[in-house]
Amino acid sequence: LLQLVKEGLVNGWDDPRMPTLCGLRRRGFTPESIKNFINNIGYTKFEALNDISLLEHSIREDLNKKANRVCAVLNPVKVVITNYPEDKVEMMEMDNNPEQENAGTHQMPFCREIFIERDDFMEDAPKKFFRMTPGKEVRLKGAYIIMCTGCTKDADGNITEIQCTYDPDTLSGMEGANRKVKGTLHWVSARHCKDAEVRVYDR
Repeated sequence: LLQLVKEGLVNGWDDPRMPTLCGLRRRGFTPESIKNFINNIGYTKFEALNDISLLEHSIREDLNKKANRVCAVLNPVKVVITNYPEDKVEMMEMDNNPEQENAGTHQMPFCREIFIERDDFMEDAPKKFFRMTPGKEVRLKGAYIIMCTGCTKDADGNITEIQCTYDPDTLSGMEGANRKVKGTLHWVSARHCKDAEVRVYDR
């Protein structure tokens, strides 16, 4: 680790890629998650190797109880809901944290054009693909059930836009929303979303 710091391969001891306490803190690990990890693996005077997934489980378990939920789309593709009014905007009520009843809610704008994750769409999907594919319904989290009717590609065959229709009787909380749909997708409004810097750390 010292060599990494001295040679400038990382930005100091608190670089989020470093397995140091200050690095873990910058990466988003809470003190409680680290304490729970230590309690789970137990105390010993002998050197031992523990799977990193145990530490990752501890932070997921801790943040699941306390972190507010927000929506972000990292690799977006535009979805146009063709039968939704062009000038209409609805505010969808979202739970801040489904694990905490008293965490409250926040509102998300919903309009005719939205972004979803590119990986959530497949034109020729296998049988067990439960996300968006032509002719099948999916649920937009906190909003409506929609069905893909087609897509547009560029000259290289890359999908640039997906066309869908929505069922106005399936707004979350309405009786029609109880219809069984296997896939639920997160989304953001194409008109109202903001650019953000997202740091994704893998192993």
